[in-house]
Amino acid sequence: MGILKKIFGFGKKKEKIPEEIEKEKVIYEEKKAEEVKKVIEEVAKDEFVGGKKEVKKKPEELEEPKNEVSEESVEEKAEKLKLEEEKVEVENESIDLKQSEEKEIVVPKKKGFFTSLKEKLSKSREGFFGKVKGFFLGRSVIDDEMYEDLEEMLIQSDIGMDMTLKIVGALEKEVRSRGIKDPKEVYGVLKDVMENFLIEEENELKTEKPGLNVILVVGVNGVGKTTTIGKIASKLTKEGKKVIVGAGDTFRAAAIEQLEEWTIRAGAEIIKHQQGTDPGAVVFDTLKAAENRNADVAIIDTAGRLHNKNNLMKELEKINRIIEKHVGDSSYESILVIDGTTGQNGLNQAKVFNEVTKLTGFIVTKLDGTAKGGIVFAISEELKKPIKFIGVGEGIEDLRPFKPKEYIDAIFE
Repeated sequence: MGILKKIFGFGKKKEKIPEEIEKEKVIYEEKKAEEVKKVIEEVAKDEFVGGKKEVKKKPEELEEPKNEVSEESVEEKAEKLKLEEEKVEVENESIDLKQSEEKEIVVPKKKGFFTSLKEKLSKSREGFFGKVKGFFLGRSVIDDEMYEDLEEMLIQSDIGMDMTLKIVGALEKEVRSRGIKDPKEVYGVLKDVMENFLIEEENELKTEKPGLNVILVVGVNGVGKTTTIGKIASKLTKEGKKVIVGAGDTFRAAAIEQLEEWTIRAGAEIIKHQQGTDPGAVVFDTLKAAENRNADVAIIDTAGRLHNKNNLMKELEKINRIIEKHVGDSSYESILVIDGTTGQNGLNQAKVFNEVTKLTGFIVTKLDGTAKGGIVFAISEELKKPIKFIGVGEGIEDLRPFKPKEYIDAIFE
């Protein structure tokens, strides 16, 4: 069968064997019978390998047999060869499919939190923090000039003067204590020093205590307060908690509608009044509804006006009294939302709000849109309050719990 395959070209998937035979009959009808006999004699002399004939050569001038070869025999063999080859192709396709399925399962790796956070903070990493590594690599000695230049870089990253002096002072002390002489090694020390200034304790929301837990959310207009409330509500409902949101920002146009839309998306409930209503009344009704409906968490939105500090203070003081009367201090969080792109202005806002309400922590938003990001260190150290979450995108999943080490690893090259 091997010589017939080589001579007649059997097994080629696209050949139409019967049609080719008919064509070749006409072409080779006048061929001499001696030529066929010669081919048959050569076949008889071929060597056998593994029980099959191995063709040593193929007469190029003869591609199809004459009438002396049985047409029925040829067609049957051709059909068998065709079936065998189709079987092989199916088996090969199955192998390829299996291999591709294995690749889809094994090769692609799902991106974890750290990888995703590193990508989200690419602007900060490629901006100031990306330049720090090159700063140390270009130095040959550790001297006062190096520390002075570093101070200038830190100030430009929105860390601020006071925070910068603390970082550089701690860095000098640590470098001396470790006996470091090579400037290239200072880079790793700087990472450790800056991480130590980020508060890690109590950086989770207080929502696990029995009874009603309250989260008051404050911040100026435009920092992403409404969307942040929606993301927190979504996170808590996914954890199985019953959440009620109070629309306490009754002054800003469309604030209630926007908050209601986010609340619905989060699977929570909302308590709202008409625009212009006293915010204290909304807070009171929200807490009563939360208690009556056995809610686990009540999230209260507030107005974001900061142009009149006295009015803001009076309003927040009243809201504080209402909340403390219902749940006390132990189950009450007061969270300030800050826009991470505002730099030192964000720090000033934090100081003002900390004066008028008992802040327990911060949420820094829009960090994916800044090439600096130093405000995180300034807020955490100067106000001695933990950062609860950071916002690194528009999606609900982009409100991330703040973990100092993961943040440092994500922003440093």
